[in-house]
Amino acid sequence: MRLLLLITCLVFFGCGKDEDVRSSRSLNKFETTKNYFTSSTKLTVEVAYESGQQPYADGSTIGAGVPIWQILDENLHALYQGRTQLPVIIVPKTHAEMKELPVQGKTSWTPEDIIKLSEKHRTGRSSASETYFWVVFLDGVFNDGTTNQPSTIGVSLGGTTVVAIFKEVVRQTGSGVAGFVPLYVEQATLVHEIGHALGLVDNGLPMKEAHKDTEGHGAHCNNDKCVMYWLNEGRSDLIQFAIRMNQTGNVIMYDQNCLNDARGF
Repeated sequence: MRLLLLITCLVFFGCGKDEDVRSSRSLNKFETTKNYFTSSTKLTVEVAYESGQQPYADGSTIGAGVPIWQILDENLHALYQGRTQLPVIIVPKTHAEMKELPVQGKTSWTPEDIIKLSEKHRTGRSSASETYFWVVFLDGVFNDGTTNQPSTIGVSLGGTTVVAIFKEVVRQTGSGVAGFVPLYVEQATLVHEIGHALGLVDNGLPMKEAHKDTEGHGAHCNNDKCVMYWLNEGRSDLIQFAIRMNQTGNVIMYDQNCLNDARGF
């Protein structure tokens, strides 16, 4: 049976878009926004990568020896700050804490392919009290079930905690710009896609104040300084977002409205 999912993605060129595809599969009943924010006492990000497609980690920092994966860690903590239910959040920082997968020999990946890979290799399963995200870095490009999408950096498979990042597309963002840019683009993609999976913007998390884009761009923020802004899915805008973050030293990518939605749910 063909797996149909709601997919959100970050793209490398042009304007980003959400691809709305409905689920025909029985998914984990605990992978819901309500569980993530009201009953889960532990949130773990599992990371896997195809051999040769490892994420930036060992030796990659945001200054003063702070590992680059601290960005995702701090953004997740920011969403839960001040909540009565504050889960233990575990984000790997080194390759030793991640899982290397054999080369898969694929040039493109459909949602079905990604889910099958997750079922084979993920170790954690979400429950009422624990949430497990599974993030995988892949060779090849995303295929939406019809055509290849070579500009897509990452996808979040709706109704699941599965996120895929297409490593070669990340590398391409470093062409002709500062060397730190792909590192920040990679982390921004993770923060964006996990934000979608958690329920931002109005995708499970009700808005405290209206801040959803009104031009039909899906679950995206209307603030261009927020990682959930739809144009921050485009190459030039995402690169500028990364440069601005490096200049300011502020690694929290969600704006106050997105943070308020999560903290007040």
